[in-house]
Amino acid sequence: MTRRIRILQVGLGDWGRDWAWRVNPTVDEAEVVGYVDSDPPALALLAKRLPVSRERCFGSLVDGIQATQPDALLVTTTLAGHAPLVRAGLEAGLHVLVEKPFTDTLETAAELVSLAAAKGLVLMVSQNYRFFPASRIAAQLVREGNLGELHGIGIDFRRDYSSPPKPRFRLHSDPQPLLVDMSIHHFDLLRLVLGREPDRAFCATANAGKGGFDGPTGPAVATTVSSTTRWWSRQGAAGGGSSSCPRCRGSTGRARWVSSRRRCSKPVSRRHQAATTSPPSRSRWRRSNRPSVRRGWRCRRSRQV
Repeated sequence: MTRRIRILQVGLGDWGRDWAWRVNPTVDEAEVVGYVDSDPPALALLAKRLPVSRERCFGSLVDGIQATQPDALLVTTTLAGHAPLVRAGLEAGLHVLVEKPFTDTLETAAELVSLAAAKGLVLMVSQNYRFFPASRIAAQLVREGNLGELHGIGIDFRRDYSSPPKPRFRLHSDPQPLLVDMSIHHFDLLRLVLGREPDRAFCATANAGKGGFDGPTGPAVATTVSSTTRWWSRQGAAGGGSSSCPRCRGSTGRARWVSSRRRCSKPVSRRHQAATTSPPSRSRWRRSNRPSVRRGWRCRRSRQV
């Protein structure tokens, strides 16, 4: 039997605890040998969700590495902690999986990629949207030429994160709440669907003063790939629920897939479920446009007339 990868997780805020009790236990090939957070209450909250012994909880990364001797580091802190923790993990000889967004500057990202390459280590950034079945089906349609010559891709993303009446979160004080925290998903979907990297990008931002955000919540982004494909993304701070509507347009057809907290689709086949690491209840695909009361993804392909 192949030995499981020993994982040390650092960062146990809300998102880190979600990884700890929902994601990590589903990966049979990995064994979490320890948890690191400088905030003792965060470790106490984790213990309420998981049967974690005190011997597996650490207040510093150095102590965690020395005690557990892991193979890899899972970084689930906020953005400010990504670069220093990734660097520390690589310098300790560990493979690293880090939450998105990777770093706050391109120069820092390039430096860390070079460090991992020099040490022969794996450095990965978590981008879970590309593993949703609907996204992979859209990429397959483009790859197989079902839409003809691709003319453009667009996305209209909206999330109800208004404050008040909801309390303010870290997102509300971010300089770029959409571009840094959410649009990185959309940019990665562009790379997945097209199988290419962008040539150039243009962005304009605005803040209408609604929703309690310090930064702009209405960016419009245009990205060009091989001088033919356009990609844009927008976010609204007000409105109900959360929705994301990417769409591809080609010379002979078009495809559209929808993520919504209000509407969903029929379960995807087992074959397509196997292609994703996301729970089936959150990742689904279909060819129809009929709404459902459950939550998930759908994908619809149509022919131009």
